[in-house]
Amino acid sequence: MVSTVKNSFLIVVSIALLLSGSALIIPQIEKLYYDNQKSPQTDSSSVNIALLQGQASDLQGAFAVDSVDNYIIRRSGKDAFSLLLAHYKDSQNRERRTLLYPKNKQETAALISPTGIRQTIWDEAASSIKQNMPDDAVILSWWDDGQRIHFLSGRDSWISKPSEETFKTPVWEHFKSNFLLADKEEKIRLVQLARWLTMDSDQALTEIRQTFGNAHPLYLLVTNDLLLRLGEIADYGAASLPLTTASFQANDNLHGDIAKIREWAGENGNGNYLVQKEGGGYYVWATPKETDSIKQTLLVRLLPFVDSLKKLPDGIQLVYQSHWGGYLSIYKLN
Repeated sequence: MVSTVKNSFLIVVSIALLLSGSALIIPQIEKLYYDNQKSPQTDSSSVNIALLQGQASDLQGAFAVDSVDNYIIRRSGKDAFSLLLAHYKDSQNRERRTLLYPKNKQETAALISPTGIRQTIWDEAASSIKQNMPDDAVILSWWDDGQRIHFLSGRDSWISKPSEETFKTPVWEHFKSNFLLADKEEKIRLVQLARWLTMDSDQALTEIRQTFGNAHPLYLLVTNDLLLRLGEIADYGAASLPLTTASFQANDNLHGDIAKIREWAGENGNGNYLVQKEGGGYYVWATPKETDSIKQTLLVRLLPFVDSLKKLPDGIQLVYQSHWGGYLSIYKLN
C-alpha cells in the first residue's frame, strides 16, 4: 500500500477536507460516545432514536447481508445523523455485526453527506486492504473499525466487538440490544488497546511488538473519529487525553482560515493541532500547553496533527492514507 501524503503538503493534509453540503456532525457523534461525566452534553432528554428496517440490498461488502438496522438519531426534534447496523454471517456461518455509515441515494461527488463520505473512505480503504495486505496480517483497530474491516474486506481484525463500557452514554445504550458483545478475552484486548493508544508511543510500540512477535505482519489502523471516542476509551481504563477543541466557520479565504486556526492552537494549546472540515465549518483539536506527554501518545502520533506529520515514531511505516486529508491511516510495524 502506498501513502498518498507527501511531506511538502503537511499543512494542507492536516486539514481533513470532508466536503459536504451539511452542517458539522462531529459534535453530534461526540455526544453519542462521550460519558456525561467526562464531557458536557446536551440533556439526553432532547435526544430521540428511531430504529427502522434498512435495505440489505443497499450494502455491498465481502459477505451477504441478512438484515439492516437503521438508527436515526434526532436531537431537539431534528435529524442529526444516522448509523446502520448490518447483520450477516461470516465464512464459518457465525453471526456478525458491523456498524456502517449510510449514504444518501441522491449523493453526488459534489454534494456528499458527512456519513456518506466516511463510508466512501472505508470502501476505498477496504479495497486497498484486500489488494495489498497479506492474508495472515494482524490488524489492530478500535472495535467498530474492526467490524468494518471484516465486513468490507473479508479480513479479520484483532478486535471487533464492544463491551459494557461502550454503552454508558444515554444515547449509545439504545444500540446495545442489537450488538454482539465481547467475551472475556476480547474485553482484555479492548482494555489493552485503549491503554496502548493513550500511552507514550515508543513504549506502546515496544509492548505491541513484544505481544505479537514476528509470526504475522502487524498493522495499525486509525481514523480521526477516534478523537470523538476518548471518553469511551478512558472508560476502558486508558489514560485521559484532555485535548482542547473548538469549531470555526469556514470562509472563502482558506489561508485566512488556517491562520486563524493556527493562532487559536497557539493560544489554547502548544501549537500542535488537527483540523477536520465538514460542510461550512471546521472542527479543531489541539494538544494542551501544560505538558508534551499527550503530544507523544501513540494515538496523537498516528493521527494527522501538524507536528505528528513531520516525523513518525521509529519502526512504523505509513502504508495507506485516505486522500481526504488523512482521515483514515494504516501503518505497518517494521
